[in-house]
Amino acid sequence: MSRLDESLVPLAARLVARAGTAMTWRRTGPAAYDPAGGAVSSAEVDSAVTGVIEEVETGHADGLVRRGDRIVTLAAGPLAGEPEPGDALVIAGAEHRVLSLTTTWAGDRPALFRLHVRR
Repeated sequence: MSRLDESLVPLAARLVARAGTAMTWRRTGPAAYDPAGGAVSSAEVDSAVTGVIEEVETGHADGLVRRGDRIVTLAAGPLAGEPEPGDALVIAGAEHRVLSLTTTWAGDRPALFRLHVRR
């Protein structure tokens, strides 16, 4: 990784923290098996994050992108893991499901995640 790549990850984190909105990243934690009952369960893990929200103004005829969807940019530096489709972001009390994500890389490390979310 170059010196420029090394400086981009903390820079992205500072910019998102400065311009972002507080929200909660909700994901499914590790599965636990109960041998007595034979049940598999997992708890939700909530993490406080900051993200920049963009509103989607127009939908597409194919329905993959709808009016009211949001694009949320998260800095990868402070996250404990990578978001995945099916995770949720709780924004102002409303849960939004992650439909897809795009990663912006700085060398061999992720710098930003752009999540397409829907309420």
